[in-house]
Amino acid sequence: MNKSIAILFSILIIGSSTSGCFSENGDSTEDSVDESLQPQIDILEIKLEQHLVDIDELSKSLNESNNNVIMLSELLANNSSNQDNLAFSLEENMSQIQNLTTQVVELLQQISELQLKIQDLEQELEATVEDISNPPKLLVITVDVEAGNGCRNQVSNESNNDEISTCMYGVFGDQRAGIIEMMDIADEVGVKISFFVDVLEVYAYGDQLIQVMQDIDSRGHDVQLHFHPSMINSTSWELIENSEAWNESGATKDTYMTCWDQDTADFWFGRAMEIFDEANITYPIAYRSGAYRYCDTIIQAMSNFNMTQSYNYNIYSSGRQNFTAGYLHNFQWENGVFEFPITYVEDENSQLRMSSRIDESTWSIPVNETFERYYGNQSSTRVMTMILHSFSFLDHNETEGYYLEDQSKVEAFRSFMHNLSDEYTIVSASQLQDYIDDGSIEGEFKLPLRFLENECHR
Repeated sequence: MNKSIAILFSILIIGSSTSGCFSENGDSTEDSVDESLQPQIDILEIKLEQHLVDIDELSKSLNESNNNVIMLSELLANNSSNQDNLAFSLEENMSQIQNLTTQVVELLQQISELQLKIQDLEQELEATVEDISNPPKLLVITVDVEAGNGCRNQVSNESNNDEISTCMYGVFGDQRAGIIEMMDIADEVGVKISFFVDVLEVYAYGDQLIQVMQDIDSRGHDVQLHFHPSMINSTSWELIENSEAWNESGATKDTYMTCWDQDTADFWFGRAMEIFDEANITYPIAYRSGAYRYCDTIIQAMSNFNMTQSYNYNIYSSGRQNFTAGYLHNFQWENGVFEFPITYVEDENSQLRMSSRIDESTWSIPVNETFERYYGNQSSTRVMTMILHSFSFLDHNETEGYYLEDQSKVEAFRSFMHNLSDEYTIVSASQLQDYIDDGSIEGEFKLPLRFLENECHR
């Protein structure tokens, strides 16, 4: 009987504590609750309420049985003449009390478990609300990997081998400052870089270009897509135009990407996927055009080949883009492709200029102050993009072309990476996709593709 009294006391405590849960905690999270978690909390609270109703009924029965036991015990103590019947009734009530006690204990255990589940969900809700109110400050470091005749050693005038070595790997004698060093430094701080490789250079460099892609991929960094159709030489064009795939595609020969019709855009994006297959590398999800030349058919081709991130919109494109809507943060095209514009940041006088671009010049300025002018007062997650090239560590002049002066630019990049505040998160395009997929990143608005219909100019 002492155990049943203790259980009744526990019921009173549980009842008072859960009533607070329904009022105070429920009200505090109702205004800022996550849509995926609130239904779970609602269901658990309904179960909790039902268990409390059940316990209330059981407690009434338990109380009634306890009263019966007390009455029967008193009768037996007074040597009643009907002791056999009284003893039987007493045993019956004691058995009922035992059963009721067992049920109450089980319900109390279930209530305890439900309260813990609700508490866990409410903590998850609080974390979600905090994440929403403090969106991450994301930075994608993009590197256009490309070479060309301008990368040929002007002194030795060697073959194509020299162009890859110079402008992609930055090799000069026993010194090196290129994509390998970029990956080394990124690895030192545990982040990933997105390398936008001009895959059409396979027509100039063949397997050497495939090896570049594989070198990047083997290090765990992103290999994304970049195009310079001008890198396709006349011999390759002849082979392409005589191929069955070309003739069946309906594509037309044009090195100006802003003038590509849909068949031409689809052909080259399809060819890019074949090159990724040759390299045995996961298909790209992000794309940047050479010289930022893009149009509606390119954005549509991206969607056709399951690519989700465009890095082309540039308010200072030197006349290469007709469409401009002024200074924009990340937005979406109507087909769902996200646009992450080339990032420019206003100076301390709120002035925006071409030199405000986030690139290698950023390594030598007050980074935190600059970044805060971009991320300040963001209502949703903004994505900053830093644009580099595989030859960003090199110097250049008209006489010698690209050359390696010293390791100062390598060290400037290392200093930037090591000293960047933890407040900012460097992500690759692949990692950025996770934020997109879970809804953390939304386009600030959607634009129709017809805005890019008139980009063709030569």
